Amino acid sequence: MNSKDILDFIKTNFTMRANVNCYNKLNNFADAMRSNQYFPISDEEIHRGVEYKKAEGKALLKCLDPIIPEKDKHLAETIVETFCNQSLQQFLEYKRTHEK
Repeated sequence: MNSKDILDFIKTNFTMRANVNCYNKLNNFADAMRSNQYFPISDEEIHRGVEYKKAEGKALLKCLDPIIPEKDKHLAETIVETFCNQSLQQFLEYKRTHEK
């Protein structure tokens, strides 16, 4: 582990700790979505909940770094980013649809 890895770890830990409550609310919102119901949540809480999940995904990639082939590392990070961005859009769209 080099100094950049340590700083990334600290940043990821801070992001996750700052957003854990929003992530829990986002889980409640997602559970309600599965039942075609609505759980009240703000756009900011959705964004922060997704940021939590993105930080978690990137931390997992960092742990798996030694076994991911070098040529696939960028693709793996792109997958995490894309998944989180698509999820964010779906959550926001569902929220706006059910608030009407």
